[in-house]
Amino acid sequence: MAGLYEIWQRAEVSRRLDVLSGFIAMCAASDDDARRRLDQLVAGAHAALSASPPDLLLASDHLDELVWWADTEWADHPYRPVEARPEEADRQTRDYAKDLRRAALPVDVRDEMGRIELSLQVRFLALCRQPGVDRRMRQDVFYVAGRASMALDLGHLEAAEREIRRMEQVGAVRSRESRRG
Repeated sequence: MAGLYEIWQRAEVSRRLDVLSGFIAMCAASDDDARRRLDQLVAGAHAALSASPPDLLLASDHLDELVWWADTEWADHPYRPVEARPEEADRQTRDYAKDLRRAALPVDVRDEMGRIELSLQVRFLALCRQPGVDRRMRQDVFYVAGRASMALDLGHLEAAEREIRRMEQVGAVRSRESRRG
């Protein structure tokens, strides 16, 4: 199974490739030669990313050529995508990485992750909708739910279930406190 760092790198290249190839496809829609060139570059990048092990250097070379092409031909285009700020780029890359990580897992593990994810969502909403939920409890529930979600992103099912139990404990303690007070 691919390591998390490798998955992150693949996700980063894939994210940038998708954004830039979409822009170039729009700009080159009426030019058959440009469309062929775009198709070759994107197919080459995808083939490099899909190889086992992925050839990130080759995929990055194809991406660099797309960047150069867009900068040369359409640098002043009003819809030219700009590189996302680091925090936004990381958020977007995280979404791609979650998909890549999940795809690398066996079906039974993905099914179990789906069950845990559904359980997390149901319990999270139930706790947030309890009558008398104060701001502090809501913050604690959000925090622990975030930890469970991160554990799922990393494929740590036991840690995710442990965080769900912890979230329920936070809800139970806060409910008892609000009934007393």
